[in-house]
Amino acid sequence: MSEQLENRVMDLEIRLTYQESILQELNEVVVKQQDQIDLLLAELTRQKEQLDNGAEFVRPNAEETPPPHY
Repeated sequence: MSEQLENRVMDLEIRLTYQESILQELNEVVVKQQDQIDLLLAELTRQKEQLDNGAEFVRPNAEETPPPHY
């Protein structure tokens, strides 16, 4: 009986170690994704401010370089 209990405890310890490793990996992924979200939100805010301030994203035809086939 003691050997059986010891085997069960060892199995549980192995599973716990594996789960801790997986949780750490998932945490790293979540942190990385949050950093990416923060960067995207900052860029979106910057672009919205440019648009609100009247920044023109399209140049007038006079300033455009003609396509190479002309």
